[in-house]
Amino acid sequence: MEYSTKYQSIVLMGKIASGKGTQAEMILHHFGGALYSNGNKLRQVIQLPTPFGKKMKDMYEGGYLMPEWVASYWMTHALVSQFESERVVFEAVAKKPNEAELFHEIHEWVERPYVVFNLEISDDLVKERSAERARDVVDSAKSVEKRLEEYHTYTAKSIEYFRDRGTLIDIDGTKSPEEVKEQIFTYLTS
Repeated sequence: MEYSTKYQSIVLMGKIASGKGTQAEMILHHFGGALYSNGNKLRQVIQLPTPFGKKMKDMYEGGYLMPEWVASYWMTHALVSQFESERVVFEAVAKKPNEAELFHEIHEWVERPYVVFNLEISDDLVKERSAERARDVVDSAKSVEKRLEEYHTYTAKSIEYFRDRGTLIDIDGTKSPEEVKEQIFTYLTS
C-alpha cells in the first residue's frame, strides 16, 4: 500500500467495459482492502446446477440486471457481515435506484464514508471494447445492446441519485487506464 484515503467504501460505476474491474484492482493495490463485485458473485452462482443458478444464468446471458432483492441482499451482507470494518472497493453494485438508496442508507446509518466514481464512456466505445475483449456471452452484440438498455433504464438513475447526495465523481473513462487511475487517485488522496 502506497496511499491512504478517508473512504471505507469506494464504488466504481459505469457502463459495461468502462474499466471498472481494471480500476478496482489498481485501487486495491495502492490503498488495500477487499474487492466486492456482484458481477463476480453472479458469475459464480450461474455455475450452480440449481433452479436459482439456472435462472440467474438466463438473466446474465440475456443481458439483464439481476433482481433488486438479490443484489441488495448480497450488497447488504457484504457491508454489515462480511467486510464491516475493512475498506471495500465495490464494483457492479447499486445498479438500480432502490439499491443505490439502500447503499446510501446503510452507509449513513453505520457512519461509513464512501465515494462513487462514474467511469463515463459512450455507447459506441462500449460496443468497441466489448467486441475486443469478448470475455463471454455478455460481450456478444445482442447482450451488449440489452445491457446498455438496462444501464440507461436503471443505472443512469442510480448515478443521478448518488450525484444528488454529493457522493459521485464523474471520471473520463475514455482515457488510458493509467490516466483514469490518476484522476481517481486525485480524489481519493485529497
